[in-house]
Amino acid sequence: MKTDRLHKKLAGILTIMTVLIGLGRNTSSAQVLVYEDFVPPMENLYTKERFFYAQLHTAGFTIGYEQGRLNSRFNYHGWNIEFATQISHQAKGVNWYGTGRRYKYGMLNSFCILRAGYGGLWILNDKPYWGGVQVSVSYRGGFSLGLAFPQYVNVLYDTAGQDIRLERLDPDNPRHKDISYILERGPVLKGLSGMRPYPGIYAKIGMNFEFGRSQERSHTLGIGVIYDCYFTRIPIMMEKKNPFGFLNFYIEYKFGKRYGLR
Repeated sequence: MKTDRLHKKLAGILTIMTVLIGLGRNTSSAQVLVYEDFVPPMENLYTKERFFYAQLHTAGFTIGYEQGRLNSRFNYHGWNIEFATQISHQAKGVNWYGTGRRYKYGMLNSFCILRAGYGGLWILNDKPYWGGVQVSVSYRGGFSLGLAFPQYVNVLYDTAGQDIRLERLDPDNPRHKDISYILERGPVLKGLSGMRPYPGIYAKIGMNFEFGRSQERSHTLGIGVIYDCYFTRIPIMMEKKNPFGFLNFYIEYKFGKRYGLR
């Protein structure tokens, strides 16, 4: 009898220990799952994005507009249009002359660029849920339309200063090669009548750093390089070999809005 009672007590103790161990394991597992699987709630995701941007580059400035679509990881694909000024690196080293409206000696044309392209982002790391910075590689390419505006100057043709003619700068005119005969630059709008288009292509690659906590608003700083290539040489300077294209480094700021909830 004593043996049976002892066996019953031991069985009861073992049963209680088994139950306690099981509860302890379940509690530990539940705690692990809570800590391992807990993900802070994300804000609503969007499918589209549009923004404006301003850019300073090594030969002028750029302003543009971009619009595209986002996928679930905020990778982006879209199109853009932009306007850019372009001062030739050859002209940047030339001094200004003239007693009135100053001009660059030997610069045949002013030059600006219209671009239309398509590209996207390659995300290197996502922005944390609490904010921070998202780093990505941007790539873009498309059509580049260069616009050359001829430079007009007021040229002196007599010593008394009575015969002054407004003429388009001409490398074959000997007076246009002598700064003593050129008084000043002509009106800027005069060059519109002689505007000439130069079609080409462009490619752009850079690094983007998007900051801020909100998913709806986009604020991004970018750095990179852009190259415009044309099918003929661009006549910028009078006595220098003119280029087929322009290579520029840039820094830009983008601001925009995401919309279209998933």
